[in-house]
Formats: sequence, structure tokens, C-alpha cells
Amino acid sequence: MLYALLIAGLFVQGTQAQDTPANALKNVTVHEADGSVTKSATIVWRNGVIEEVGKRVNIPFDAYVIDGGDSLHVYPGLIDGYAEWGSPEPPKDLKRLPNPGEPPYDRAGIQPERKPSELLKEDKSFEAATKAGFTTAALIPDGNMLPGQVEIFAVSPKNTENGLIHESIAFGGSFESAPGGWTTGAYPSTLMGVMAKFRQTMFEAKALKQHMEYYQQNPEMTAPQRDKVLETLFSLLDQSKPLYFVVDSKEDIERLFKLQDQFGFDVVIVSGKEAHAKADELNDRNIPVLASVDFTDAPEWYVKSKKKDDDKDDEDKKEEEEDKEKEELTEEEKNYRERQLAAWKAEVTNIKKLLDAGVQVGYASNGMKLKDLNKKVKTLLDEGGLSENELLELMTLNTAGILGIDKAFGDIEKGKNASFSVFDKEMTEKKAKVLHSISNGEFYEFN
Repeated sequence: MLYALLIAGLFVQGTQAQDTPANALKNVTVHEADGSVTKSATIVWRNGVIEEVGKRVNIPFDAYVIDGGDSLHVYPGLIDGYAEWGSPEPPKDLKRLPNPGEPPYDRAGIQPERKPSELLKEDKSFEAATKAGFTTAALIPDGNMLPGQVEIFAVSPKNTENGLIHESIAFGGSFESAPGGWTTGAYPSTLMGVMAKFRQTMFEAKALKQHMEYYQQNPEMTAPQRDKVLETLFSLLDQSKPLYFVVDSKEDIERLFKLQDQFGFDVVIVSGKEAHAKADELNDRNIPVLASVDFTDAPEWYVKSKKKDDDKDDEDKKEEEEDKEKEELTEEEKNYRERQLAAWKAEVTNIKKLLDAGVQVGYASNGMKLKDLNKKVKTLLDEGGLSENELLELMTLNTAGILGIDKAFGDIEKGKNASFSVFDKEMTEKKAKVLHSISNGEFYEFN
């Protein structure tokens, strides 16, 4: 009798699982992260997982089907490796401290216990992100030196707060000083102070950890004074969680290396605008970079000269030569322009140089406004040396690999998470628009 009930129970559970309707997109062009393209393809997914993808796919009888008519393009959902979307704004009405040299942890910018899943607010950025092709993001609270923990979410227009996928995968960090101005600020307020405070906090966490371990073995000794902030950092000390550190300049990257050498934690660099200058050491240390594409604008004179080159014909070239004879730059101006252009080129080729050096590189917005993304991507393709295939891989599979979720995210394959975006034309074409976003299997449609 018991055996029969167990079999019946298994049958019922299996039936319930199959009762969940499937979804399918047919007659679409599928672009994989490696650059391969399949035309007239079909994608079937159920319960948030891709069941089939390819040209010869049987669509289940219970599937809700959208026919792309061979005009729609499907890409793996873009992944943001470090975003502040949905974070509460930092307090602005800070009061003057009686002893700003010894502030509480939060006023010093040390808040590693904060989690996006406990703080996330509605944010128009989520809808903007899905319309830009993002389906997954690693979120971090806005803050200072140690602003909180990194968590991974399925991004949706309205309810990202319910889309937690992976809790507390890392800590965020930076060399940003304590909040507040001249009258309401606190220690640390300088780069040297931040370095010192970071070390002091890590030593305090290490001492508390040892005290708690000794107390477990020797209960007759004085009990440790527990501290939530310091205890949160234990998983950084024992290297069970990495530190995602926002840093740009070559000098600050070197400072980060010193902290890593001292405390032994694993590091992922976020932004890294000058990371190419330390590419070989990053590769030797096996430190990935979630790179920023928030480049400065090209020099105005360079933009004008490029536009003239694109527009001019042979007659224009003759006129240009005549103009050059009339308007010759001084040697000082020429040297200035050369330096200015070289600095800007170094910015936009940073990612390509890192990839060429063997560094693992993904993408992070790190506070960049989504409205600027298309312009920055165009710059990366036109001036940064990246191909469209390299760009797609950077913003999908590469980022998933750094976040440790590449077994489930980053590409459109059988058995992977159903997270992809449907465009009305190729993603990098001018005015390409997302018509449908599928995030963790959930379907969203845009007009």
C-alpha cells in the first residue's frame, strides 16, 4: 500500500511539473555569445530553463508561440557585473559628529553587512535596462569604502526585488573616503586615511575572529564583544568571498595589490580605466576586470576632422589642403593635440589591450547612465578595436564567467537559464529596439 502511494505521489508530482506551459519563439535569428548565428531557429523554454534551441525543434503542444517571421534577432541577455540600480540614496542630512576622528562604521563608509535583497527599491533603471537588452545584473548598494555585498538578480521592468538569483557572492569596495563635507565629514577623508582605516578594520575583524575561536575552546576566558560589521568580514578574511573593488588609476591598482598581498583575499577589479597599464600583473595574479565603458568624449577637433574625412570627396580634399596652408597649427598646439588624442585612445582601447594580454574581462556599468550606453558602445566598436562578436561575448558569457554563473547564464543553449532579448534588428544597428525581454523565463513585452 505504501509503495503504491509513493508511486502515485511521484506520478502526480511529474504531472504537475509538465502542467507548467512552455514558451517558444520560432522563425528567429539566434546570435550566440561566440558569434555564431542560426537563422530560422526556434527556442523552447519551460520553468525558466531552455529545453531546445535550433533549426529543427519540435514545439510542445502546450507552448505559447511567437512567430518572428524571420525578421527578429535573439541575443543572450546582457549581464551587468556591478550596478547600483535600485539602491537607496545615501543620506544627505548628515549631522556633525562630536568626534569625527572616531566615527561609527557607517559614517566611516564601512557597511559590508548591507545587502541589495534587503534594501532594493523600485527604480526606473530596471525598465531602461531590460529595454537595453539586460536580463541579469550583479547589484551593490551605493556607498563608500565598503558599501555592502554583491548579489545577482534577474532584471525585470517592475519586480526585480523579487528576482534574487544568488545571495551575497562578494563584497564591494573602493578607495572612496567617508561621506560628508567640510563640516559634516569624518575620518577617513583622504586616500592615505582610507588605506589605513581599511587595514585597521581588517585587523579588528581578524582579532575578533580569533577571540571567538579561542572562546569556543576556552569558555572560562572573557567572552568576545560581538560586532555584526566585523563578523560580516570573516568571509573576506577566510577567502570564501572575493572583493569587487572599484579602482581606475594605475597607482590605485598598485595600492590594491598591496592590500591583497597583506590580507590574501581574492579580487575582482571594477571599472579599471587604466588597467591596461597593469595588464601583465593582472594576468599573473589571475585578477579579472569588470570593465567600464564610460569613456570621456573624444576631443572636439578630432570629432570634426573625422566627420570631414567621412563626408568629403576629392574636391573637398583639395580645399582642405588649401585650408591647411592658411591655418597652420603652432608646434605647441600640435603637441597638445597629440597628447590629448593619445590619452583618449588609451581609454577606449583599454578593454582590447586587457583581452590581448589574456586578462578575463567582463562589463560593469558602475553608475554609468543607461542612456549613454549606445554612444559608448559605438565608440568601443569604432575606436576601441573590439569586434561585434567580442563585444557580445564581453557583455554576456565573459561577465557570467567572472560572476561564477556561466554554467547557467551567458548564452542561448539547451539546459541554460532562459534569459535573452529579442531585437527588431541586429543589436548594434542604429535604432535597434528590444521588443521582448525574457529574464529567468519570465516574458516581458514592449511596445
